[in-house]
Amino acid sequence: MKYFNDKESAVSPVIAIMLMLVVTIIIAAVVSGFAGGMMQTKENAPQASISASYSQYNGLTMTHNAGDSIETRDVRVYIRPSDELGRGQDLYGERLINQSCIKDAYGNYWINYEDGTYGVMSWRPGETMYIVGGPDLINSNILYDKEDWPPCYNTDLGGGGQKWCYVTSINNQINIGKTITLEVVQSDGQVIASADMAIQP
Repeated sequence: MKYFNDKESAVSPVIAIMLMLVVTIIIAAVVSGFAGGMMQTKENAPQASISASYSQYNGLTMTHNAGDSIETRDVRVYIRPSDELGRGQDLYGERLINQSCIKDAYGNYWINYEDGTYGVMSWRPGETMYIVGGPDLINSNILYDKEDWPPCYNTDLGGGGQKWCYVTSINNQINIGKTITLEVVQSDGQVIASADMAIQP
């Protein structure tokens, strides 16, 4: 009659080897993931120094003073009024600028209105961009209403023949000297640059 050996001493080394193999495979997969870009990290937004000025009659001027080139298709440009223009304006008064109204010094628009293609691909240091008074400013989304250009007046300022406009309108002449902020923001929400400016006539 045959008797089976109840000893399981050979099982422990086999399990240990299998565990080491599993740990090695997991470590190799994690390292491979990082090396191959499977585990993506958030890219930093470009860094730029931008100055700006706003004239109720002539429009918006934005100058890229220094830093990284900015790809126009990857950014959004906002105007944010301060509370000087009315309570809550800094939180709820922001306006996303229509990129088909922004142009470079040569008259090329960021986005071509007719076909939606990009006319200006990047905004480089030393370059200035414009939204000029007239149709571009009217359609830029900076103003509440097309009647806000040329500059308008609140009815409280009186006088027959003066145009009426909202007290919170950037182009209401009672707001000359008050502060608004230009924000250039990456499409993922990271702020690239911010510039305060006083409203000019």
